[in-house]
Amino acid sequence: MVHASDESVPAAPLDVSVCSLLRDPSAYNHKLVRVSGAVSRGFEDFTLSDGACPGTAGQIWLELGGRVGSGVMYCCGVTDQTRRADPLVVEGVVTTMREDATLERFERLTRSTARTYGQAHATLVGVYFAGEKQVLPGGTFWGGYGHLGMFSLLVIEQVVTAEQKARSDRQQVP
Repeated sequence: MVHASDESVPAAPLDVSVCSLLRDPSAYNHKLVRVSGAVSRGFEDFTLSDGACPGTAGQIWLELGGRVGSGVMYCCGVTDQTRRADPLVVEGVVTTMREDATLERFERLTRSTARTYGQAHATLVGVYFAGEKQVLPGGTFWGGYGHLGMFSLLVIEQVVTAEQKARSDRQQVP
């Protein structure tokens, strides 16, 4: 088992855009990255996106590392736990989480309510997991994580910044 701070993962994260991760997922698989984008969080949704990505569609599923759970319920069999007994392990990589005031701010901003999904603009450091390449009649995508296994995954190990999005940007729950 590899730990996120072992030699196989660089000590300094690679600065990368959401668009780059979506365009070439395999290039960043198992890499420690720093990425900024729009975070949406609610029922069956904990994703990172950037609407400015030309020619790419999609989002990256998020999960909190270490013993901190996301509290997001989604298909299939995932509970809305906010604490784990043991650190999260993905593809043999043991993850960590820096628990500090910035994480607390991120949590406040992205927790959903009965009427809205939680949203923020955030800069995150974490380990990226591309998932598996899937070729379908409608195109090629990488997935295996998140709701219905439709996403690549970023396991957050540190929230660097978290800023509130404008109220008009908040997604309303029907």
